[in-house]
Amino acid sequence: MSRLRVRRRALAAAVAVAVAVVVAGCDSSAPGATQTTGTRAGASSSTQQNAPSPTLDREQALADLLARRADAVRTRDRAAYLATLDDPKSGFGLRQLAQFDALSTLPLVEFAYGTPEPAPALGADRVAQLGPDAWAARVNGRYRLKGYDSRSRDFESYFTAVRRDGQWRLADDTDGGTQTQLWDLPSFTVVTGKSTLVVGTGPASRLRPYAALGDLAVKRVTAVWGTAWARRLVIVVPRDAATMAELVGQDPKSVAQVAAVTDGPFDPDGYAGADRVVVNPGAFGTLERRGQQVVLTHEGTHVAIRATTNRPVPLWLSEGMADYVGYRDIDATPQQVAAALFAKVRAGTGPKALPVAADFDPGRTTIGPNYNAAWLAVRRIAERWGDPALVRFYRAVATAPAGSGGSAGSAAGTTPEEADAAAAAAFRSVLRTSLPAFTKDWLAYLRTLAAR
Repeated sequence: MSRLRVRRRALAAAVAVAVAVVVAGCDSSAPGATQTTGTRAGASSSTQQNAPSPTLDREQALADLLARRADAVRTRDRAAYLATLDDPKSGFGLRQLAQFDALSTLPLVEFAYGTPEPAPALGADRVAQLGPDAWAARVNGRYRLKGYDSRSRDFESYFTAVRRDGQWRLADDTDGGTQTQLWDLPSFTVVTGKSTLVVGTGPASRLRPYAALGDLAVKRVTAVWGTAWARRLVIVVPRDAATMAELVGQDPKSVAQVAAVTDGPFDPDGYAGADRVVVNPGAFGTLERRGQQVVLTHEGTHVAIRATTNRPVPLWLSEGMADYVGYRDIDATPQQVAAALFAKVRAGTGPKALPVAADFDPGRTTIGPNYNAAWLAVRRIAERWGDPALVRFYRAVATAPAGSGGSAGSAAGTTPEEADAAAAAAFRSVLRTSLPAFTKDWLAYLRTLAAR
């Protein structure tokens, strides 16, 4: 996958996870996820001597072709789009026309391709199949959804170009690591709520419930975080977990437990402005409606925070805050939500300190109790100091000081130690306590709740 997928906040869960145990009455534990790093699919095997010599004319011709293609998308000109394809009746051609139809339903305010670059050369069999002038190119594109994205979102494509009667045409997009995009979803449908755009596979009746859940999530997030964010969500509902994994650049096994993730790039200034909440329909569907509401409110919290802060925070704060907002308006007691955690506390095997990044990795541990621990840490802050102080505390930790540079939100911009130090400083400056004192109080809070 492209750098879009790997440019993530290592500490603040750039692919932010859904809750692990939702509420009593849900048929299964709601999924949790680990932070991810994407990998790009490998290009096709090749023999360098089979590649035609790269020429500026060839690359410029493809750039012109892609410019016409992008213009056809923006103007919804199907005939012009069709004219860029080598064989519209081929498997590739039919996929491309389905893409065009999907793109035509999106509220695009921007869609463009960058300059093509030669990809690894095609193999001998592929050249024999397509013709001696055939070549593969890698190209970055960008798009933006009107009313939902404040920043452009990049995507990476690989196109195979062929020359027919002196004209270049597109013949395939499988000779490289083309990313799966939302407009690649089959049976593509768009549903619009008051604050939510839902795109996905299947009829509108399948997607409308997500719009209602998303609209309520926006209200609940805004009630805590405030109005200084776009107050819009884009929810992507693929057909299955395998497609969800493709969309977020993950192995399908790694998302088996995941109900939803928040996926999107950070700009160099550390802010996100084109996030997508990508749902795992299988896992999501096991939850009661209130559990589903918790999941989407959790993810909506990540969207709001990522758009308005620019420095990574400790994961206990990031995930605890998202769970706090998610559960805040749900009729469920801590004992119902965090039963597994309290069992550990009563057995003497509960937490001794605030959770760290490894505690949220499902490959290392059972993550449900650790999400509960993070949630209750943030809940304790809200109980003692109130929601406004909680938000001020979070913003103090998550906002880079003026003059600290433009890469505050990048994974390399803040170390775990620096994030912990920022949290410790905010405990002192905002809450007028210390991290050790709060930790001691929180552990006592857990013991009190576990005894009820």
